[in-house]
Amino acid sequence: MIILGLDGATLSLLRPWAEAGELPTFERLFEESVHGELESTEPPVTIPAWLTFATSRTPEDLDMYGFTHFNRETRELELTHDEYVSGKLWDVVSDQGGRSVVFNIPGSYPWQEIDGTIIAAAPEYKESYAYPEERWDELVDLVDGYKLRIDAESGTDEYVEQGLDLVEKRFTAFEHFIQEEDPDLAVGLIRATDRIAHHYWDEEVSEDNDLLDVYRAVDRRLGEFLDRHEDENVVIMSDHGFEAMDTYFAVNHVLEQRGFATLTESGSTGRAALGKLRVAARRALSKVGLLTFVRRHVPEETVRSVPSGSTLGLDNALSLGRIDWDETVALADSGGKTALIYAFEDDADERGRVLDEIESALGDAAAAAGIDVTFTRTERTGVHTPDLKMTVRTSGVYTSSRFDVDGPVFHEDSSGHAMNGIFFAQGPDFRDGTLADARLIDVAPTVLHGLGMRIPEYMSGTVLDVFDSESDAGQRESERYEFTGEDAIAEGGVSGDEERETEVKDRLRDLGYID
Repeated sequence: MIILGLDGATLSLLRPWAEAGELPTFERLFEESVHGELESTEPPVTIPAWLTFATSRTPEDLDMYGFTHFNRETRELELTHDEYVSGKLWDVVSDQGGRSVVFNIPGSYPWQEIDGTIIAAAPEYKESYAYPEERWDELVDLVDGYKLRIDAESGTDEYVEQGLDLVEKRFTAFEHFIQEEDPDLAVGLIRATDRIAHHYWDEEVSEDNDLLDVYRAVDRRLGEFLDRHEDENVVIMSDHGFEAMDTYFAVNHVLEQRGFATLTESGSTGRAALGKLRVAARRALSKVGLLTFVRRHVPEETVRSVPSGSTLGLDNALSLGRIDWDETVALADSGGKTALIYAFEDDADERGRVLDEIESALGDAAAAAGIDVTFTRTERTGVHTPDLKMTVRTSGVYTSSRFDVDGPVFHEDSSGHAMNGIFFAQGPDFRDGTLADARLIDVAPTVLHGLGMRIPEYMSGTVLDVFDSESDAGQRESERYEFTGEDAIAEGGVSGDEERETEVKDRLRDLGYID
């Protein structure tokens, strides 16, 4: 079984571009595979979405809600880059005697020992990201250099060129390790479909559409890939979709106006002034070769305390010391389409009353703006679990954690994650036609069942109706068993490195993951 992820790929682009003849491989897949939308997580963010895919566990089960998440106890916005999650799909395959190739999947680091190869999409600043470690040198030699991410300046031709180059290198490397390992399961990811969409969203068919160029490159390499594996079962999927954004619902602004959150008058005005210049200064210093000098000679605590940019979202409000904790009963963090609301009341009954009032206030403000939202109460499973999730169902609208806006709604043209990704399955065991009500959480149980393997009890998803009725998988009942994961055998990442944590947050802000 081969699973190829196309990060952020969306039917809103694939279907019209395939119908226009721009994507012949996907045009064929619409006709010859079982396909449909794939409902993402709430929030629909790369992490936890790929971990939900890998473990069939919800963000609440994982206590993980994005590249960063708010810690109710420390009252800080923490990175999740190197938090260990056990019991991933490939761990289960290894537990049942199978062999896997795992290539560039977010959340795959730190890892457990498996039978096979892992090339992790991991926190940066390590020398290699491979298990076994010698696989890293093999990868670098194979493609004449390898990047974990696009590190050119966004908005430049070089950014797009790096994205296109990574498409080529990742297809080449994924195929290489499949051939080397002959695995039972191969899972790989192309991320440029997400990265370019963040900065170059364009729905038109034209010669100068950078995003379409990326999809064309993926379509070409995917066609070659499918031809080589025509006798195998192949799943093509994404962790979430994408859409144009022009409206933002400022949840913390509403909470502040209704008396649930309170800011101090000034906080650190010196830090605020530095924050307005920080991003531009960082880029300018980098261009003239002075950024490394500054990093070596400016204390890390000083770098960490300076906010990025000039907007007052949750991260900068925390960095500036602008939250009046004595007068604040709740705050919101933004997870794109989903706002995560944290209450600070320990008594369950009183917390329930506060949440009732917050839900009413946010619901009224959203309705007045013509925005459709739904609310979900959550049980606290860890220090990062929000008490209330508010998900925007209106297309083109995102949530925001900003305080410094004039009203509940503000407008900016952008693009971001949508709730529904893609699912295509083609091969001897799959039927064709459409698929309804598929969820990201269902993919791992479906794959394990297709491999003839048992499904761990902790996996929350179900087996999707994708198998041909005449196939073994289509005739066999799924079976569950108790699986306990081992401890991580890899350590490191950015946790505890204050300067690098700050740099990662800068990049996440540039991609729109942090206000």
